[in-house]
Amino acid sequence: MMSIYFLFAFVMVMASAVDSLEAAFSKQVLGLSNSEYGFLVSIAGIGIISGAIINTIIVKRMPVSILIGIGSLFVSIGYLIYAFSASFSAAAIGFYVLVFFLSFANTGFSTFYQDHITAGMMGRVTSIYGLIQSVFTVIVTMAFGFAAQLMPLQHVVLAGVLMMLMISIALCVCNFQPTRSSFYRRNETANSIIEE
Repeated sequence: MMSIYFLFAFVMVMASAVDSLEAAFSKQVLGLSNSEYGFLVSIAGIGIISGAIINTIIVKRMPVSILIGIGSLFVSIGYLIYAFSASFSAAAIGFYVLVFFLSFANTGFSTFYQDHITAGMMGRVTSIYGLIQSVFTVIVTMAFGFAAQLMPLQHVVLAGVLMMLMISIALCVCNFQPTRSSFYRRNETANSIIEE
């Protein structure tokens, strides 16, 4: 359980670090104006809303393992499209993909977390691991900012996105191992009993 927790947390840490360079990347590397960047953020807002709507419709039919694994993988793929983009339209597609699938990844992780952590332990686990995740976020974000001063910004963003993609693939592999199927099935069965 903790391996899935930490892998998902590291995907989010890498996402936060790459996000810290997003505005500079959009303006310096892609050459977007302030209005174009504002429009790009608006497209991300549309992606969040449409992802959340579709998520609400299909969430009960989707296994938690797919929500976490595929959601995280496509968030990373969205970042990858954005990092390799050379135009506004490519960056917009990347932004839309990553925020669209973010709701699936977050819903899957929240469900997984609530299924496996008892109510009595939830506050302590959240506090301890939330603190660890926050510390890692600060360290990695500072490292990315420092690296951006020493090398081209696009290389730093690409390195961060590729690391995020590798962690997402590891999370998918961890989720879809045959030994984990009964682990998820037990919790999905419990959920269906609760719903009935």
